[in-house]
Amino acid sequence: MDTTPLPPGVITTTNILDGSIELAISQLWSDEAGIAIQAGMDNCIIEGGLSLGSTEDLTTSCTDGYATATVVVYLDEDFEPDECDACNVDELALMGGNSTFCAYRVEIPCFEQEVECGEPSAAPSGSYYPSEQPTAAPTKSASPSASPTGTPSESPTGTPTASPSSSPTDSPTSSPTSSPTASPTDSPTASPTDSPTASPTDSPTASPTASPTASPTTKAPTVAPTSSCPLSDAILVANEGETLYPDLPVEITFQNTTHVGFTVVNTFNSTVSSVFTQYHSGSFGETECLSEDNVEEVVETEFMAQCMRNTKISIVNIWMTDCQVTNTFLDLGDNAEIPECCHPGEECKTVQYTFKLPCENPCPPEEGGEAVVAAEAPVQRRRVSEIIRERKSHEGGTKEFEDIVGHPDGNEADDHFCVVEDYPCGVHNEKVHVCHYSARDGYKTFCVPEADSDALRFYPKDYCGPCVGGYASTY
Repeated sequence: MDTTPLPPGVITTTNILDGSIELAISQLWSDEAGIAIQAGMDNCIIEGGLSLGSTEDLTTSCTDGYATATVVVYLDEDFEPDECDACNVDELALMGGNSTFCAYRVEIPCFEQEVECGEPSAAPSGSYYPSEQPTAAPTKSASPSASPTGTPSESPTGTPTASPSSSPTDSPTSSPTSSPTASPTDSPTASPTDSPTASPTDSPTASPTASPTASPTTKAPTVAPTSSCPLSDAILVANEGETLYPDLPVEITFQNTTHVGFTVVNTFNSTVSSVFTQYHSGSFGETECLSEDNVEEVVETEFMAQCMRNTKISIVNIWMTDCQVTNTFLDLGDNAEIPECCHPGEECKTVQYTFKLPCENPCPPEEGGEAVVAAEAPVQRRRVSEIIRERKSHEGGTKEFEDIVGHPDGNEADDHFCVVEDYPCGVHNEKVHVCHYSARDGYKTFCVPEADSDALRFYPKDYCGPCVGGYASTY
C-alpha cells in the first residue's frame, strides 16, 4: 500500500482560545478532492469537489494542551459528501468500490512555542579564540608538577633542596611504618575478632532469624504492595445535566500508554434504564458507541480505548437514562442529548458525563505495571471486537424481514417510512435499519430496502433505526 505524507502547510492555527483552538485545513493534494475532517467525538465535516488550495475552517476543543483531528482525503471523482462513514477509517471498506483515500491522525498544540533565531547563533563563534591563551598557561603551571623531582634543585638554591628531599622521605617513612603497624596489629586485631564476633553471632543471629523471617513471609509484605500502587482514577472533564453520580462510574482496569481499559459502573442506588458509552476505538480517532439496558450494577462490556500520542489520555462520554415516572434518580433538568450514532430510543431523563482517562500506568512492572498490562491489552481489544461482531451477526436481512411482514409489491412511493439518510446500512449504505418486534424473537434489527420499511406502519411497536439496547432481545 502506497503512503502519501501530509503536505506542508495543510493545517494552520488561526487562533488560540481558552480551552479551544481555531484551525484552517487546506486541500493541497490534487486539483480536486473530497475531504472529511473529524474534530472531537461527534463533529465530522464532509465536503466534496474541493479545488486545490481551498480551505475549511473549524474549531475544536483542547485537552491537556492538545487538540486532535482526523483528516481523510478522497481522491475519487465520484465521492459523495453525504457518506455517513467518511470520517470513520475503520468503516471505509463498507463504502464500496475501490476508494482511493489518504487518512491522517494529527495532534495540534494549543499553545504558542518560542523559537530562538538571529543573533544568538553568531555569538558562540567567539568561543574559539580563547583556545590559544589557555593552552600556554596550563603548560607552564603543569611543568612544576614534575619539578619536585629535578627542576627545583636548580631554581631554588641550597636550603630548599635539602628540606623537601630529606625531611619528607626519611621522617614520614620510618616513623609511621614502625609505630602504627606494631600497635594496631596486636591490639585492635585481637579485640575486634574475639569480642564482637562471639557476641553478635549468638545473640543477634537467633533473634532476627526467628522473628523477621516469620513475619514478612506470612502477611505484611504480601498485603501492603498490592494496595500501595493502584491504577489511576478517571477524571471528570464535563457533565451535562443536574444530577452528579454518588461515586465514580468509571473504573480503569489497565493502562499501557497506547490503550486504556475500563468498565462502567452504576453507582446510583437504582436501575439505570440505559447506559451509552462512547470511546475512541481506533488510532485514527474512530469512535464506537455501545449501549446496554436495565443496568443494575456493572455494564458487561470491558472497554478498551485508544490513547492520544502526546498527552497519553483518552476521552470517554457516558450517558445514563432514567425512564421511570416514579422513584426516579434523575432530575427533571437532566436533558442531555444522546448522539444519533449511539441509536437512542425513547426520550427519557438523561445525564451525560465526559471523563479523561490517563493512559500511563503509575505502577512499576513488578507490581502489575506496564509489562503485565501490555500482555493483557490485546485480550481486552478482542473482547470488544467480539461483542461488536456478535451484535452485527444478529442483524436480520431482507429475506427474513419479508418472510415475517410480507413483500411490498408495487410500492413506488417516493417517501418511505424510513429513509437511508437517517439510518443507513448495507455494504453501500443503500439500505435502512429498522427495528421489528415479534412475539417469538422480541425486538430484532433488520437491514432492508427503503420500500420494505413501509411495512412498519402496520406494527405499532416497530420503529426506524437499530433496536435500542441489543439485538433479538426478548422482553
